[in-house]
Amino acid sequence: MHTLADTHITRRVAADENQTDNIAYLPSKLSKKAKSPLIDMWCHEKLVSVDVFPFNEFNAPGNRLLDRFPDRVIYDITLIEGKNAKERAKAREVCLASLNETFDYSSKSDKCAVLVTDASVPLLSTGKQAVAAWHVWHSDQFTSSFCAGGLATSDDTETLAIAEALGYLVGFVDSLSDIEEIHVFTDSTNAIHHSIDPSIHSVQSSAITMLSVLTPWMEENDNHRIIFHHVPDCEDYMFKPHRAVHNLATSTKIECGLSASRTIAFSRKQITDDVMSDWANQFRLSQYVGQHFMYPRWSVRRCNHAGAPCKPPSHLNGGTWLKDVGHSSSLTAQMVRGLTSHAPIGHYRHRFNIGDKIEACPHCEGGPPETFHHVLYRCLKHPTRPPDASRFSELSPLWDDFGKFTMDNLTAFAFKDSPAYSQTVDDSI
Repeated sequence: MHTLADTHITRRVAADENQTDNIAYLPSKLSKKAKSPLIDMWCHEKLVSVDVFPFNEFNAPGNRLLDRFPDRVIYDITLIEGKNAKERAKAREVCLASLNETFDYSSKSDKCAVLVTDASVPLLSTGKQAVAAWHVWHSDQFTSSFCAGGLATSDDTETLAIAEALGYLVGFVDSLSDIEEIHVFTDSTNAIHHSIDPSIHSVQSSAITMLSVLTPWMEENDNHRIIFHHVPDCEDYMFKPHRAVHNLATSTKIECGLSASRTIAFSRKQITDDVMSDWANQFRLSQYVGQHFMYPRWSVRRCNHAGAPCKPPSHLNGGTWLKDVGHSSSLTAQMVRGLTSHAPIGHYRHRFNIGDKIEACPHCEGGPPETFHHVLYRCLKHPTRPPDASRFSELSPLWDDFGKFTMDNLTAFAFKDSPAYSQTVDDSI
């Protein structure tokens, strides 16, 4: 940083890291192009009420807890795996036995402390805040408490519970220096990693609070270490200490009111949910998707195709449809032409007065209209058609059926000069 000019935005931020007005010093052209988590949070600062600390002593390279004490931060995260339900049940049983053994030993030891944490995040419509709850054990003695988490996600509240439980431990024991091991039991792997991560994230302040206790504690003695235990979520093989904390969190109700804090992750999720809800509502309007859009349906209700729900739009993992066509541009084009009925078929030519304007199908006797449904369910040119075609010939297609149809019939909804069409014709010759 010492090589930067005195007027550089980074220097100004470092001088007063939470002063959002510093963003005004950016030149107008640069402010439009500059992208970073810090600038993003400043642009939406009114949506959140939790401070962030871009520059802090715990986040400097070499000063991070995992950099200094990599062998004394231990993660006990067991994945429940198995080829069938019986093997997975056995894995849960083994994991539960290990957790119980560790808890029984550490909760009774004078050299160990146990933090069992959980969170409850009610629906926003209930008007209730998230609740972080914890039990603290030491020398077979325990105490419990909870705090309001404001408007937050489950991972945010779980992280808050871990940080608050550690602070509660400091006042519960005579001297934290006498504790050699701190065992944390939680059912959130994201909270485990966020709790000691000093970089910018939604609950960075909780992590910094926790690190301000852990760092000097680990510096005192080479035997001091912290172990994070992940508790699998399963009703059949429940970990009773965690279930007790869970009951405390879910039974506690705190009104939001007008002063509840908001975390960054919560605000981001709320914005995303609102956008997705509006998008889904728009997709129901013909003015948005077009009058001839063939809205694909879920294939889980084949026996009741008419009652099968339409696939909602999504922005995740390639969206609702594009993720299934891979990287094939020809297959993507074929899918889009088919679903939008903007394809080289008679219905489209007749509708827009293109070419010979003939709507009749040239491949079928009697010249029925060459519509999307005709191509998909009846056309003799494409003999490989979806099952039960006669029953659902006027409905929008099941997605799996439509995808298989386009893969089996590469000339359907394709132009004659397309690579797929040419390749199919060459193969037939």
